[in-house]
Amino acid sequence: MDLIDPADPAFMFISAELQRAREEQGTLTMEGVREAVDAGRRRFTEHEAHVAASAPGRIPASIVYYARRADLVKIGTTKAPHRRFAALLPDEVLAWEPGGRQGEAARHQQFRHLRLTSKGEYFRRDDSLNAHITAIAEQFGPPDPTWPTLEGLEAKPFTAAVLPGPPLQPELATLKAATRLFGIRYNTAQVWQHRGKLKPFVVDDGGIQLYLLSDLKSLAEGRRNVA
Repeated sequence: MDLIDPADPAFMFISAELQRAREEQGTLTMEGVREAVDAGRRRFTEHEAHVAASAPGRIPASIVYYARRADLVKIGTTKAPHRRFAALLPDEVLAWEPGGRQGEAARHQQFRHLRLTSKGEYFRRDDSLNAHITAIAEQFGPPDPTWPTLEGLEAKPFTAAVLPGPPLQPELATLKAATRLFGIRYNTAQVWQHRGKLKPFVVDDGGIQLYLLSDLKSLAEGRRNVA
């Protein structure tokens, strides 16, 4: 009993672990008690982190984000997520974690085997990346629902007169996503493609064609100027 302090903030979690261990093992040894105490404290720490992640103002000053575009994931960092996602406009933001340039570089290195291009920020998905995204989403809570995404356009689409500012760096998009972003007809973009005005920037091993947003934006603005 010297190992168990009722005043310990983790007491309820420790008690639950002791009860579980006793049901599984019957009589507990001293080592079994220590393991249950440690497990209870770990569960308490995880619980506190989840509560903190769900609280108002939970988004830190700088984050590493995981944004989905078609079947790819962009791993980037930002200090201004609303502005960043308005420029990027991903299909959805899957998860985020506290971090800056160093954290971003560490994740790029961690998942380098999935990188679409040698210096790019887009990654193919596999079990390891999916598991990582799930883990940090559970740890830090869901993305802010007010962050701009393509899914949000279903209720409030952009119009041709309201284009977001230029991307902070060259960005990629599927043709469907880009036409929705710039308020142009998909058939129009296909005509540009047929005439050689628009070519995919990257075609990955799965056959997904991605286009530079800057190319689509220039063509869209040129079309409006002619009109």
